[in-house]
Amino acid sequence: MTTIVVSNSIDKDHNEESSSNDEVNLPSDGTIRSITDRLPMGPIIAASRLMSCLSKQPRNITSKRHYTVSTNSNGKSSLLKPISKRISSSQSPSFPRSTSNSNSLHENSSPAMRNSTTTPSNLNSFSKTVTTSITPTTPTPDTIGFKFNYDPTYTQLRDLADTNCRYFSQQKTDVCRRFERLLIQLLHSIDLSVPLIQYLIDNFHHFDYSPEIKANGYRSLVVAHGQACERTLDILRQVDTKRVGLLFNLMYSSRLFQDLESWTKALIAMQHIIALAVKMIDYSEKKVLYVDADHVPLDIELDYFKMVAFDSEYFFGRTCGFQFAPSMQTMLTFLLAGLATYHETYNRPITYAAASLATAPKYILFPEQRAKKCAAIFRDSDYLFCKSFWNIVDHDYVKMGSRYIVPNVTVSKYFQIGPEPIEINSIIIPPPTASAGIDEPNERAAGNIGAGSDSSTGSGSKQPKQLVNIKLLSNEIREGMNELPLKKSDLEISSTTISPMSDHLLLHIHGGGFIATSSTTHEVYLKPWALGLEIPIVSIDYSLAPEYPFPRAIEECFYAYAWVLKNANKLGWTGKTLLLVGDSAGGNLVTIVTMKAIEAGLRKPDAIICFYTPFLLGYSMSPSRLMAIMDPLLNTGFLWRCLAAYAGIKSDDEPPHDELESAIIPNQNDSLSEKQHKINNIISSPDQIVPQSDNSFKNEQISKNLEYIRGDTYYSQLGDIMGSRQARLLRKLRESTLPNNPYMSPLRASDDILRQFPTTYLIACHQDPLLDDSITFARHLRSLSVEHHVVIVQNVTHGFLSFYNANNICKETTNRIMNDFARRYNINGSLFPSSSSSSKRKQHRKNILAPLTNPIFPMPISTDIIDE
Repeated sequence: MTTIVVSNSIDKDHNEESSSNDEVNLPSDGTIRSITDRLPMGPIIAASRLMSCLSKQPRNITSKRHYTVSTNSNGKSSLLKPISKRISSSQSPSFPRSTSNSNSLHENSSPAMRNSTTTPSNLNSFSKTVTTSITPTTPTPDTIGFKFNYDPTYTQLRDLADTNCRYFSQQKTDVCRRFERLLIQLLHSIDLSVPLIQYLIDNFHHFDYSPEIKANGYRSLVVAHGQACERTLDILRQVDTKRVGLLFNLMYSSRLFQDLESWTKALIAMQHIIALAVKMIDYSEKKVLYVDADHVPLDIELDYFKMVAFDSEYFFGRTCGFQFAPSMQTMLTFLLAGLATYHETYNRPITYAAASLATAPKYILFPEQRAKKCAAIFRDSDYLFCKSFWNIVDHDYVKMGSRYIVPNVTVSKYFQIGPEPIEINSIIIPPPTASAGIDEPNERAAGNIGAGSDSSTGSGSKQPKQLVNIKLLSNEIREGMNELPLKKSDLEISSTTISPMSDHLLLHIHGGGFIATSSTTHEVYLKPWALGLEIPIVSIDYSLAPEYPFPRAIEECFYAYAWVLKNANKLGWTGKTLLLVGDSAGGNLVTIVTMKAIEAGLRKPDAIICFYTPFLLGYSMSPSRLMAIMDPLLNTGFLWRCLAAYAGIKSDDEPPHDELESAIIPNQNDSLSEKQHKINNIISSPDQIVPQSDNSFKNEQISKNLEYIRGDTYYSQLGDIMGSRQARLLRKLRESTLPNNPYMSPLRASDDILRQFPTTYLIACHQDPLLDDSITFARHLRSLSVEHHVVIVQNVTHGFLSFYNANNICKETTNRIMNDFARRYNINGSLFPSSSSSSKRKQHRKNILAPLTNPIFPMPISTDIIDE
């Protein structure tokens, strides 16, 4: 078993962005001067300095500052001690304190990529004096608690906020008063967050995959908070530099206040999330990442739903995608702007839709409007809208345009298989028998979403009974493929050469939350794989929910798997090595197909590769799933709707249950402020100076025995928070046992089945809400002595494969993973060249693929030379 920590050049991008945004030029003497000191002399400068003198602003306020972090004799920082003392005298939430002293917080910063088995030589050293001009190293999961020094970041942030707060408190203008109130909120949030983060740091090693592989949702939450603090610190530096003079009020105050307000709101919201994560550690007894929701008190769970309903808005505006690489932040911003615009045009008349499109740029120019709109969409929209939006990429016109972006392959053939049963070594595999859902609306008719005219497959298309749609992609015509047969329309590139059969075949199952996309939309990376690996690729176009709920997709995928084994020669494959690959929901289906093959006695795949896969669909809580509150792509509301559609839960359009009819549910047309007014002790608004971190309903815990019972009162309160329709959806999800079925949640599979698994590759993203799924599944495979490999990818979002041509970081990350995978299985294709410049190719980065702690499957240490 080996582990790769894949990192990208986010540090470079972050430094470039910081340098361009800060607009701070340091003179040779090291002092930080006001904006008026750096401009040429002229009338405007003279007037500015005159106003500064008249207002009696002390010039020494902006002089050079040094922030000293006190240390003890062992070189350990004592930052948390004075802050803890300040908090102990204030209204801070109660939380358990760890008796262990973590040394992991106090080491020097280092590059993101590292050898997981190497211990730094400067473990006990760090700079004692830090100036505000230092840009902190971006934290990563493998460096949190090991190399990254959080002390300077939090020390600078609090000291600089306190300095600016004192300055603005001495001024009499309304602008200064607004800055003062905002900085008080920021200081209070930091004071509450730091001890909570310390508690996570003291305990999150219990949830790591191994001592060498430091990855879990608790670490990711700490990383995200550190990244947000760094961005806030950059803004405070600009305020500190530009606050003196007339130009501050004329040019900078509005923009800087809006930026600082957005990041303050985000930090307050993250404080609430981290406070809940601290409580989850104790509920899990420091053993497992997943917390059974039945073991969480009602008030704690309702606090979580409040965060989902109201705090998500703070992560979709100016702070959108801050936890990812800068280039991905821009892409996600445009994606959310498109989501908001599409919602205005969804199922509307043409004239209204045209007017909405004309005003679409407002969601780019005004982040606050985009944030409110997207938060409302994730909170209130039904699954049909979610399905329709994500299927835009499967629209006829979009696919026509993608032909100019996606490279052509020689063979690209759609065809159907079935309906005859398949017999392999006296094992009979029946065709799919699960029928479509009763009275389910057809999304294709509503949104005009479907496959192109050249394909009978695609999202929203009606599937013939007992037939399965699959696609064959190949870089060249191989022996046996003519038996399909191949037609002229199946060849994107004319070729008369017939190559020998391939020893390898890759069987792919696409993702999309079980409700969206198709094999066509995933050609953006499948065709480059076919060209780079030079092996045939078969992609399954399974039927989508809610028209075809569980278990239709599983039946189709398993039937296609058996057909591939039976008809290897028709696919140009010798039958030697079979590799299964799936992303997101496709990774879930890949795992279940492997389980069914083991149970049926069929040949197992030689390896399976699961990209950012959900292995537990049952109703449960984990720290990484808390990050779905701030994820602009895989938001909590989207996850609920996908699961409900796949499980066949249709509560969105149903009347309330009898037990809910008497509940007082607010009207869905109520504004957000009206809903907040109806809820007691809701998370405080940004206008309040002191935010509340612990919120509970006064009538909830009447007795200790009723603390975990979810009855009518609980769901009535949930309806006040989420709305009646979402409350019904969540209630049915909670009461359903289907998501815990092993064929929906592979983590529930028996050990006897999982013990027979082939080599398993788990690729997870460190800021993905599904990170804990991969870590938990990997730990379980390790306990069963199953060979597996864990790859932690940094700085990219869930679904990065689909952004293969839209973002260079996603493309390079995917290429590095597939290059390593190809080398392991002796795939002798042309592989994927690096997009870096020739000068950078001379600098090589070594990834040590070291064995993990499982002694049964030791693997020799190998060194990979990868171009930066």
